[in-house]
Amino acid sequence: GFDVDANVSVFETTIRLLGGLLSAHLLAEEYLEDKYNNQLLDLAIDLGQRLLPAFNTSTGIPFGTVNLRYGVPKRETPIASLAGGGSLSLEFAILSALSGRTEFAAKASEAVRALYQRRHLVSGLLGKHINTQNGKWIEPISGIG
Repeated sequence: GFDVDANVSVFETTIRLLGGLLSAHLLAEEYLEDKYNNQLLDLAIDLGQRLLPAFNTSTGIPFGTVNLRYGVPKRETPIASLAGGGSLSLEFAILSALSGRTEFAAKASEAVRALYQRRHLVSGLLGKHINTQNGKWIEPISGIG
């Protein structure tokens, strides 16, 4: 499992490790049939559960870092990137669909809704960095790259 005292990026861990485990699980189900017993899905559920504490903010927008054993580090900055808070829906929705546990998709959807509610009133655009606790944009400018 992932019971490790290590601080990890919620975004990077979600898109690379969680996404990889889910993809590998689906392939194993398809091609290994009787030889596969959901080990990769079990790992994905364990990892997803360890990422959930990042979403425990007053806005629902996740912290950028989580410790896999202990949750959000005590001195973790409340500032998160738009990508880190708003692009976790695919992996968390698939994890919910495969595990039957709705909390994964619900947390990721809540984060996206929280960001959308804070879009610029005139342009409809989102900034680059936001305070996960008070919902104020730290870097309100949008750009490419």
